[in-house]
Amino acid sequence: MRGTILLLLFLSFTSYGQNDSISVFSYIEFLKIVGEHHPMAYQANLQQRLGDAYVQKARGGFDPKLYGNAQQKYYDGKQYYSYLNAGLKIPTWFGVSLQGGVDQNNGERLNSESYTNDIPLWHAGITANLGNGMFIDQRRADIKQAKIYQNSTEQEQKLMVNQLFLDASVSYFNWFKAYNKVKVYENAVRVAQERFENTKSTAELGDKPYVDTLKALIQVQDRSLKLEQAKLDLVNKRNLLETFLWQDGFAPLEISENLVPNLYPNLAIESPALNLVDGLDTLVQRHPEIIMSQNKIDINKIDYRLQREALKPTLEVKYNALAGDLGQGVIDDYTIENYNWGATFVYPIFTRKERANVEISRIKVENEEANLAQKEALIKYKILASYNNWESTVEQVNIMQIAANNYQALYFAELALFNAGESSMFLVNVRDQDYIDAQIKLIEIITIHLFNEANFKFQTMNF
Repeated sequence: MRGTILLLLFLSFTSYGQNDSISVFSYIEFLKIVGEHHPMAYQANLQQRLGDAYVQKARGGFDPKLYGNAQQKYYDGKQYYSYLNAGLKIPTWFGVSLQGGVDQNNGERLNSESYTNDIPLWHAGITANLGNGMFIDQRRADIKQAKIYQNSTEQEQKLMVNQLFLDASVSYFNWFKAYNKVKVYENAVRVAQERFENTKSTAELGDKPYVDTLKALIQVQDRSLKLEQAKLDLVNKRNLLETFLWQDGFAPLEISENLVPNLYPNLAIESPALNLVDGLDTLVQRHPEIIMSQNKIDINKIDYRLQREALKPTLEVKYNALAGDLGQGVIDDYTIENYNWGATFVYPIFTRKERANVEISRIKVENEEANLAQKEALIKYKILASYNNWESTVEQVNIMQIAANNYQALYFAELALFNAGESSMFLVNVRDQDYIDAQIKLIEIITIHLFNEANFKFQTMNF
């Protein structure tokens, strides 16, 4: 199975150059696989499901409830009492509950006020909170907060995926840098080997001193050592990159040695194509961390409103219409003379607990508002800094590219002088090493540029 996956992965990429066995594993294709198959991407989807579950749980507070009760006592051949009742209660969003049910109670020792004879007593009515709980109660607060939490889980999902893409991008660009360094040193070893062979041939003919042969051999050895070190770094960077490649979040993938990253001469260096000043506030306000902080404020405001509601007295009024035999129908048997009603009033005199809870809720809101202001300033700074770094490295890449071309020109000129007998092996090696160092430096600056571009996308959530 694993080999099949690798084969399909390999065949999905376009060939590079003239060697059909080498294929470019592009950055875009890499991120696509990471986003679709990495375990963290799967975990991010779980966050969305978690938010949905919390909303469903909160909505359960408004589910209609069936109830029933049966109590009977028999002793010494007598039925002392028999209580049978059942009904349905329907909570509503407006602090009013609808209920209806039936009672049938009898027995020799039954309390007379509960007696219904052999005819069931039907009732239907409402229960309303006219004080505490009229405008908001715990059930309504729970569902409002759950919907806000659902939005926060969506933002957490975005943060998780965004962080995953940043980490994956850093790994890919390190692989890119390691691979291109290997290509530079492979070419350097080849050139040094050719120079050694040429110097050895001219020394045997007596045109060059044998000491030049020793210098050329030292160059081959030194560059071969650097090549081996670069190859080791490439293997490690490729192994790290593999940790981001999965099949459906469960089967890890391996990168074939025939898959290579983009080569730096063919890589487009892009400048920031936006006016950051005009869109900075929008980028900040739509950032998931800002939205999550605002959600915390909204959740605390709901709690603050709920605690203020508790300062009101509790006044619950209940009314039920009663009906006995329903043989003629509900409407025909109903009369306003048959009903029961009740009222409950509760109010703590000093309200110390309630006033303390209000103050605690207010402090939580103010604390989160202060955190939000601080976070907005920090995110704004990070976006600006990442933008400036990205923009700066574009110019650095251009400068280093010109410098590398100049070092190459100096090396070719020195080599021509050496072949004409007007220079020395020492100067040729110096010019050649300067050119190699310039290529390595260019690769590193390009990598830094790619890091900065990815970091800007990370800060602005634009992966």
